[in-house]
Amino acid sequence: MNVPQPDSNSWEMTSFELPAGFSEGDGAKPTVDFVTVDTREHALECVIDYADHLYGDIILVPFVDGQPDWPNTTRDTIEKFSGHWTELEPEDVPRLGVLTDSFARFLGDGDDVSVVTLWNSGTPEVRQIEGNDFPLAPYVITEAIIDDEPLTVKFEKVWQSKEPPKAANDNTFPVINPADWHGLPVPRREWFAEGLIPMRQVTILNGDGGTGKSLLALQISAASALSVDTLGLEPLAGKVLYLGAEDEADEFHRRLADIVAHHKMGMSDLWRFRLLPFADMDALLAVPNRAGVMEPTPLWRGVANYAREHRPGLIVLDTAADLYGGDEIKRAQVRQFIGMLRKLAMEIDCAIVMLAHPSVDGMRSGTGSSGSTAWNNSVRSRIYLTTESGDGADSDVRILTTMKANYGKKGNVLRIRWQDGVFVLDDGKPTAAASLLNKRADELFRSLLSAANRSGIRVAPTRGVNYAPTVLSERPDADGFTKKQFEAAMQRLLAEGIIKVVWEGPPSKQRQRLIVAAEDFGPESEVED
Repeated sequence: MNVPQPDSNSWEMTSFELPAGFSEGDGAKPTVDFVTVDTREHALECVIDYADHLYGDIILVPFVDGQPDWPNTTRDTIEKFSGHWTELEPEDVPRLGVLTDSFARFLGDGDDVSVVTLWNSGTPEVRQIEGNDFPLAPYVITEAIIDDEPLTVKFEKVWQSKEPPKAANDNTFPVINPADWHGLPVPRREWFAEGLIPMRQVTILNGDGGTGKSLLALQISAASALSVDTLGLEPLAGKVLYLGAEDEADEFHRRLADIVAHHKMGMSDLWRFRLLPFADMDALLAVPNRAGVMEPTPLWRGVANYAREHRPGLIVLDTAADLYGGDEIKRAQVRQFIGMLRKLAMEIDCAIVMLAHPSVDGMRSGTGSSGSTAWNNSVRSRIYLTTESGDGADSDVRILTTMKANYGKKGNVLRIRWQDGVFVLDDGKPTAAASLLNKRADELFRSLLSAANRSGIRVAPTRGVNYAPTVLSERPDADGFTKKQFEAAMQRLLAEGIIKVVWEGPPSKQRQRLIVAAEDFGPESEVED
């Protein structure tokens, strides 16, 4: 930072402690340099260089009759100034100021907007134009200006060290020689759920609306807190932090009650589970600043601080649509957001699972991806929950597919089924309820087929105008059963020999007829081989 320095005897060095109740931000304890200056020009240079150093905005405030027009000073009336103050016309120099909320991300408060101006013979003026009654950012800058003394500008360094910023060519990055690992044991890869959810990384769980991705994430989370296995998975036992932005606390209560009952346990066994329901709140964790750079919100800082204290092995964020305040198709913003989450995962050694809705194209293509490809590229694991599709699909069945696995096998598929408020492994066999429904379909198909033959209606097992499942499902006494259900019933009855196919008509023009086997009374009918 190039700040014109006055005589050496005008420098003072001291440290600055934040007042009680204020956050120190990112665990860093600020230190401060006091620079005593004697001229208005030097004061301007110091404040502006201060703003430049912290990426602050230099602005011009509105003036009326040679005085700042504070009543009409808002974000909309100030003018952003990108040049150097020496380029201003003399009458515009008094209007020069600094917008303090540009520094707020360093000071722990991003919602306060104040303006510092040096318009009156070097005497600064600080005015809050938006925000809380006692914001931290204006407090720090106000304290930087000591009344009844030569103008003093305080440079808040944010970090603990008083050392000046290092030059770009300094070796501040880690350098590792792999030869130093010779003879050392290879670190074992850590998983929260083997092959599915890696530790110290962000995993995205995509799922169409209504598929049950929130229930699935909640069930895996609860299994971790209960120290039990679920769906063939063995999640790491430990503490869990679940941030839900779509459902109210009562809904979580109902779902968790079903989950603990499934494991024959009680709610008291969830003592390691922590829930943050934000359905009725602004749940954004990061938003872009005016430069388009993603910045954490006070909510995320609070969640992260709580996570540092609670030390969960798993953090679930439900869902990205409510938590991500950027543009989902802007790669840079997406990567910055995922990077912010990954930083916490690495810091406290946990896994983070973020739920997300797929884009229309992601649903159409079957990849389940959302918006920009940066969502998929920025994470090390992505899984996709879908419903079963195709003829005879079971509406209770879900398919969990590994779409990306940097540390495991891509394409793994887990079939699960919704049953009594939870998901269970699907073994391909019909449930008790499905078996009863199939039995009813079989009985009704046999009865309708018998009635059709008695009335002289010929139906056949091959597709056409007299296709049996179609004809029988359109009868008024079909009881709501569909053609697909009757097709399955026909195949089961044929396999069991309860119904059969016979040939009718002269040898030159024989036709098939589907009949009930016990009603084959025609001596001229010939059973199909």
